[in-house]
Amino acid sequence: MRTLCFWFGIAAAFLCGWADPAWGYAVLCVLSVVQLALLRAPGASVFLLLHYATVLTYFSLAPAMQIADDVFFWDAGVIGAPAHSQALALLLLYMAGVELARLGMPEPLVKSFPTRTPTPEPQMAGVAHPLLLLLSGILAAFASLFIRPDLNFIARGDVGNEQSVPVDFIVYSTLPKLIVLMCFVALAIHALRQRTIWSWSAAGFALVLSAIAANPVNTPRQILLIGLLPLLIHLFGRGRRWTLALLLFGAIAGLGPVLNLVSRGSFWGETLTTFPYSQDFDAMFIIAGILERAPDPELGWGRYLLSAFSFFLPRDLKLYPDFDPLGWPSILGNFSQANLSLPPFTTAFFDFGLAGPVLLGLLISAGARYLDKLVDPRGVVSGSYLCALVLLAAYVPFMRGPILGWGPFAATGLMAAAFAGVLSSRFRRPRPAASPYVPRTT
Repeated sequence: MRTLCFWFGIAAAFLCGWADPAWGYAVLCVLSVVQLALLRAPGASVFLLLHYATVLTYFSLAPAMQIADDVFFWDAGVIGAPAHSQALALLLLYMAGVELARLGMPEPLVKSFPTRTPTPEPQMAGVAHPLLLLLSGILAAFASLFIRPDLNFIARGDVGNEQSVPVDFIVYSTLPKLIVLMCFVALAIHALRQRTIWSWSAAGFALVLSAIAANPVNTPRQILLIGLLPLLIHLFGRGRRWTLALLLFGAIAGLGPVLNLVSRGSFWGETLTTFPYSQDFDAMFIIAGILERAPDPELGWGRYLLSAFSFFLPRDLKLYPDFDPLGWPSILGNFSQANLSLPPFTTAFFDFGLAGPVLLGLLISAGARYLDKLVDPRGVVSGSYLCALVLLAAYVPFMRGPILGWGPFAATGLMAAAFAGVLSSRFRRPRPAASPYVPRTT
């Protein structure tokens, strides 16, 4: 039923999009809501839930209203309807690739967790040494404040007129903050299971430290997505699915522009416009602008994606610097903003043509099938479990783009998750029981 509804909806979005792109995005909005409703059952894919919640937030309602009202960003002027239709087609091809990877997978609407046979020993749960986890996170994170203070309160590593090496920004700014956030995630999961005064106090103290560490200058929406969305996935991702989807939509669509005002308006004079006209929701407008105003590039055969994924290298060592669509003279001459957002399915299109978005969707969805198996709210806190949560959470900014903004947060989120998971599982392993002494008989 869910798969049939998707393919019917994707065909309707294609047809309506070529007639009027605003109607195509409206159909896509309805399709996303229907898919979220059909994914409400426990045991369904957490990845698909995040996928359709992201499409609903960034790629359906907002561009439909923007096109209908002739809104434009970055002094680029109004983009023509044919370019918007082409941009919508790329998105729909990517979504088709995501669903193609799910063909043949049974996804019943009602699915209960398998029962486990009781074991004589109590099940391990949570963190055995929350104090050690918390103190280790504090030491690792806040020591960086004294080592590189110039990077800890600067947005995206921009120091004056120079941009620092991305690796420095990851090590001295983003990673320490995400370590504190992931320690809070681990301690909060522990508190939800233990429900003791000590566990709640440790989680609360970690939350205070997280708020201090993730100061509003350092792109708070992405830090919150990578750091705190794993906790929401753990709480609601397998049971209260509508709650998770609504929280995700409300946090980005409502809270995102407000945080944007705090982080950018207070320091750089940016103004806040209400959803969906905030600059946070300009991704499809940028895609349409590139398709309309840039010359048809030669196929990159992977070089566009490799260039985007080499975010951690200095600019002079970046892989294929010429294969950067946002650096084309035609783009720089048409947009007043240089730091534009380009979703990766568009980059894949520049690499492999119309097959690129489909292939990327297939690859991403196939990998998410494995992650879905790792995410079980009943599971104990571990490095692999937290990393799976982070990878699923990282899909939201990955889908939104740009890869340059997504990559450091995803990489540092995985490092922080592994750090917190190792500390929370290494000291929780039960000691092997000593074998009973049997006296020797002669």
